Order: sequence, then C-alpha cells, then structure tokens
Amino acid sequence: MGAVGASQGVGPQPTAPLGWKAAKESPHSKAGEAPAEEKKSGVKPPHSKAGEAPAAEKKSGVKPPHSKASGGFAAGRGPRSVHLFEIVMLLAGIVFISPCFLALLNSFKSLAEITQSPLALPRDPQWGNYRDVFVSVKLAGPMVNSFLMCVAVIACLVTIASMAAYSLMRNQTLMGRFLRLFFLAGLTVPFQIIMVPLLKEFKFLGIHSSDEMYLFGLIHVSYLALLIHHVSWGLPLCIFIYSGFMATIPKELEEAAAIDGCGPIATFWRIVFPLLTPCTVSIVVFWGLWIWNDFMQAFIIMGANKGHLVFVQLYRFLSDQYVKNWNYIFAGVVVLSAPVTLLYVAMQRRFIKGLTAGSYR
Repeated sequence: MGAVGASQGVGPQPTAPLGWKAAKESPHSKAGEAPAEEKKSGVKPPHSKAGEAPAAEKKSGVKPPHSKASGGFAAGRGPRSVHLFEIVMLLAGIVFISPCFLALLNSFKSLAEITQSPLALPRDPQWGNYRDVFVSVKLAGPMVNSFLMCVAVIACLVTIASMAAYSLMRNQTLMGRFLRLFFLAGLTVPFQIIMVPLLKEFKFLGIHSSDEMYLFGLIHVSYLALLIHHVSWGLPLCIFIYSGFMATIPKELEEAAAIDGCGPIATFWRIVFPLLTPCTVSIVVFWGLWIWNDFMQAFIIMGANKGHLVFVQLYRFLSDQYVKNWNYIFAGVVVLSAPVTLLYVAMQRRFIKGLTAGSYR
C-alpha cells in the first residue's frame, strides 16, 4: 500500500523549516517575537504580519519584485536635482537663440513698426517683406550661385580628401606619415595669416576680382579663385575625418576584392567609399553650412562688385547710404537661414555619428 500511495502522489507531508520548528518548541520565545534563526538569516515565515518588511529589506532598502507600483525599485530615489551646469547651458541657449527670434519677429513688421517697437509682436504681419526680398534685394540669383558653389566645393572635397586619406592610411611609409602630419598642420593656420599672400597669389595668377576675365564667357574668374580657396582650406579637416574612420575598415575586405580582380581604384570606389557614408554626410553638412554662410572670405577674395553670393549681396543692399529697409534685411536673413537650418536638422544624427565614427574600433 505504501508503494501504491507513493505512485498516486501521496507522500510524506512537508515539514516546517528548522527555524520555525525551533521557535515553536522553544519555551523561552515570547509571543510576537521572531525566532533567533529568523533574526540571523532575515527569512520571514509565511505567517508574518501584512505590511511588515523583512529584516533584510529594512537593512538594504531594496524591495522584492512583487512590491506595489507605488514603491518599486525607484521608490527610494529622490527627485532629480537640477545642476548648475544645466542652468548655465539653458541661459546660454536662450542668449544664442534670441537674435534669431527677434529677426523672425521683425521680418513681419514694417520699417516704422521696427523703429517704434523692435521687441514687440507684429501688430499687422507684413507678408510682402518676403516677396520684396526677391524683388528689391534680388536674392534669387545669388542664392543659385551660392548653391552651385556649395555643390562644387563639396564634390571636390569629398573626392580628393577621401582618396588622399585612403592612400595615406594604407601606405604606411615615412613619406605617408610626413604627408599626414603636413595636412594636419593646416588645421592650425588661421585665415588672417594667409589672407594677404593668398590675394597676391591670385593676383599673380590673373584670377583676382579686379581682373576682367570670364570662364567660357559666363563665369567670372573670381568664382574659380574662391573655389580653389575653399577646397584647399577644407582639405586638412576632411582628410583628418576620413583618416580616423578609414582606420576602422578591415583590410580583409580589400584583400577579398583584390582576389576577385579589382584594382586599387575599383576597390576604393566599390568597396571602401560606400562604407565612408557617415563621414561623407558630416562633410556635406559641415561645409555646406560653412560655404553658404560665408561672407568674409567671399567678400575679400571676390570683392563686393564681382561676387554675387547671398550674404555679399545682402551686405551690398545694406551698405546703401540712402536706403535702410531693415524689414527687408530681417526677411532676407530668415530666408537665407532656412535652407541650412533644415539641412542640419535633417542630418543632425548622421552628422554627429560621422564625426565620432573614427573615435573607436
């Protein structure tokens, strides 16, 4: 019968834990006092009072997973303290964004309203200011010229810098290391130092703004001078960005391409260059913003009369001593800031990813 009872699942009854048995049998234990084993181990028997925390929980402050939602694991944490650094950054952000907000407000005002209350909201929005930007200020042509300049400079930078970085990183020779340091040294040279020698060199080559020469009878040579300057000025930084990311690309990919019959040029454009997309996006965003917003270098190299780029044209309209239409100026600033702002917002994540892609392996 014992065997039959065991086969039907009837076995010996479970015994109480050792601590509970000792507490039950101990004649010296008081009513409501926990046994000595329970005090030592922190294990609470099932018949503990509701709402009373075990000793181990009281000591560590960590609640078990079955705690209520009102407590939880984050119940012991206090409210997040506000740091002084965050307050300073918030105030700095307000300071930087306030001119943009004022320009946007004043772009909808008339000239008289801007003079009377520049900080107030527009009473009667003047939407015609944005129309007059393209009629009076004539920004349509310079916007096209600046866009074409951005495309030409970025295409040259991406092509030359990526191939140069590939050659410098794969050819670990003494000359390659010297050229890498040579290009990195270009990051330390400010524009003010090379400004006068650069203008003299362009004057010697006959591509200065004062020279009446045109390429193909349409493009003034000063555009070529500005293109050469932007490309040479941007190569050190672009090579530095590409070189950092190039070190993370395994050489086994190139060896496999060489086994399949690809030469060095085909290997670079078919295998390596598609992997450089994060860096390419960063270069497009960074130099697109720089060239579009550039005024000083375009004004110095091309001149006010020859250089029909966006901010040079806006300065030309502003420098008129007889006309001070600030409503058109503010509307022009908003119009010229919109394309680059949208470009950066759309490419923000890829831009940051491309800049930090070569920082780890």
